[in-house]
Amino acid sequence: MRNYSDDQLGQLLSETGRLLEGAPTVEETFSLDDILAEFGQGAAQPAQNRPATAVPAEEPPALPEEKLAEPVAGTPVKEVLPEAEQNPAPEHRQEKVVAFPGVRREEPEPVQEPAPEEPESGDSEEDSPGQSMSLEEIMNQTVSSVLDEDDVLLDEEVPLKKRLQMGLSGGLDTLRQWADRLKQVKRPARPAKPKPPEEPEPDMEQAALESKRCCSKLHRHLLWLLIPVVLLVAVTVADALAPLPTIWWEMSLLRCGVPGGLLLIAALLALDVWREMALRMRRGQVTTGLGAGVLTLVCLGDCVYGAVNGTELFPFAALAGLLLLACQYGLLLENSAKREAFRLADLGGAPPFVVSVTAAGACKQQGKLEGFYRTACRQDPAGRWQTVLVPMLTATATVLAGVVCLSGGYEENLLWVWSAILSASLPLSLPLTGTLPLNRVSRRLAKSGSAVAGYQGARSVSASKRMVLTDNDLFPPGTVSLNGMKIYGEEIGRVLSYAATVARAADSQLVPLLEQLLTAEGGCHLPIQDFQFFEEGGCGGTIRGETVIMGSAYFMKKRKVALPRELKVKTGVFLAVDGQLIAIFAIQYHASRNVDWALRLLRRSRIQPVLAVRGSNITPGLLRQKFGRDIKPIYPDVSARLALSGLSREMGSPNAIIYREGLMPFAETVIGSRRLLRAVRWGTILCYVGALIGLLLTYYLTGVGAFDALSPLRMLVFAALWLLPTALLSGMVRHY
Repeated sequence: MRNYSDDQLGQLLSETGRLLEGAPTVEETFSLDDILAEFGQGAAQPAQNRPATAVPAEEPPALPEEKLAEPVAGTPVKEVLPEAEQNPAPEHRQEKVVAFPGVRREEPEPVQEPAPEEPESGDSEEDSPGQSMSLEEIMNQTVSSVLDEDDVLLDEEVPLKKRLQMGLSGGLDTLRQWADRLKQVKRPARPAKPKPPEEPEPDMEQAALESKRCCSKLHRHLLWLLIPVVLLVAVTVADALAPLPTIWWEMSLLRCGVPGGLLLIAALLALDVWREMALRMRRGQVTTGLGAGVLTLVCLGDCVYGAVNGTELFPFAALAGLLLLACQYGLLLENSAKREAFRLADLGGAPPFVVSVTAAGACKQQGKLEGFYRTACRQDPAGRWQTVLVPMLTATATVLAGVVCLSGGYEENLLWVWSAILSASLPLSLPLTGTLPLNRVSRRLAKSGSAVAGYQGARSVSASKRMVLTDNDLFPPGTVSLNGMKIYGEEIGRVLSYAATVARAADSQLVPLLEQLLTAEGGCHLPIQDFQFFEEGGCGGTIRGETVIMGSAYFMKKRKVALPRELKVKTGVFLAVDGQLIAIFAIQYHASRNVDWALRLLRRSRIQPVLAVRGSNITPGLLRQKFGRDIKPIYPDVSARLALSGLSREMGSPNAIIYREGLMPFAETVIGSRRLLRAVRWGTILCYVGALIGLLLTYYLTGVGAFDALSPLRMLVFAALWLLPTALLSGMVRHY
């Protein structure tokens, strides 16, 4: 009862009073059957089965027909039905109960009625206690049981922490269920965005002609730009060292107007720099031209301010002019490297060889030009770093200049301080760290008949520290000769036919020698079946039903072929038919000076050769004997050697192109590419180290007011010193 307010209790009592209207005021007894029949808890017994001693309760006064259809609200009473439906069959009797207000309705569970007990003799139903009670007691018990049941059904108050835990766990469970459902649902695959088609590569003749024209124009503009820049440097040196007339020191218009005018002329002559900067920025790239443009504008503003208001500080116009000159020279170097590569590629159709990358290392394969132009035009890492660091250096210099001037009270020298910090944070080597080494390597390789496809091509070539070498790389044509032959009990024509057939099937270096002898003797090639290579150093097959094998002396011993006792041929090729030796060919290998030099170069550069040879005599021992040093090559098994040798006959990616035979152009291309990568990386690192040192140093000196220590001449010396590492690294690229 504690869960109900006073108003609710009053309402319940008033409804109970309305139910009791018309009930007899005297206490009357009712049997259990009457109560059950009245409140619908079980089927009522027929009237004839009721005990005769039961006193029937007085029926309430009849109500009008309209009121019979209106049940009393809030009381569980039987719904008034038509007369035909009030007394259905006992087994089909159904009753509708109106829910009591504030009470949860539960579905009644089926209750099995207990079997009627036989009354004991001498006792009647009305005599047993508890079998009859008054109507008021029944209503009081009904209301109390309903209220007690409501108290039980009310939920107990749950603590806040437990409710939060329950809500969190329920939310997680819901999320897991949704995740599982989403995994089961097959989403339709989104259509892939079509990649923009790549522009077709121009013809190499057209590319070479265009690069040549561009180089001529850039070289001409560089010479014109060199004049005002040299004058700027001369004026800066003279202002610091030479005894100039008094009018130079007294007239600020002359002292600031001359360098400002020369810098303006240099900026107008550097149209190629501005054009390249705009083109790269449209592609989302930033070059040193942006920093040079900001520095030029700040220096011009400082010159104008000093000429109008007068100042004792000389502007840094020479540093801005030198940076413009370096940007122009960088463009010339880049286009010159492309001109060398495209000119070599335009010598005549597809090149004989290209250098591609395999799992075993750099490999020389069959030539093609598709993709060479596109690879050569890709940006190097020095340019990619400029996209990030040039805006960062420019913005940092601007912020530090504002901090120095606002905190130190140098607002009138803002442009001078700004140009000083910018000049130190944008070194002259910035546009040359990637282009100068590439130009040096291109010129060096052009003399050897090879060219690399820019920095990206060099990076692909030098990705591995190994090189795949074939028979022709180690012993080019002309270094292998036949020193004689000996035949045992066979005709020379038959012997040469068998030997030439097996050598041709093995694609051996001996094919030209044996075919020349075969033609002289009037022989011909024969069909061969079941041809195979053997791990011991030989090959063979079936010719006219006979088993023919050819290989080294070690191979013949493993095949249990009898050899002469006094055998002095160390590099001979032996031919046997059905286990009988029929011929010995004495092969002589000559060491080439170019191959000797290339092997020494590979050893100094710590590049390990991988032997992909087919000849049974070309082994690490033969190389050690012929070239006089331990090369330490990788000598894989016969299956790997054949697979690598087959790669040299396939078409590869044109990371570099080679137009000459032999190992030397191949070795120079790989080693030059490695040196190019090393020079670009170290040059870029040292360049930005110098930029950081210059930025911090100028910030400190301007912050303490030491403007005399930051004279333009000293800044020129500082910039020239940080230009030396790039020049030295680029010079080392071509000397190997």
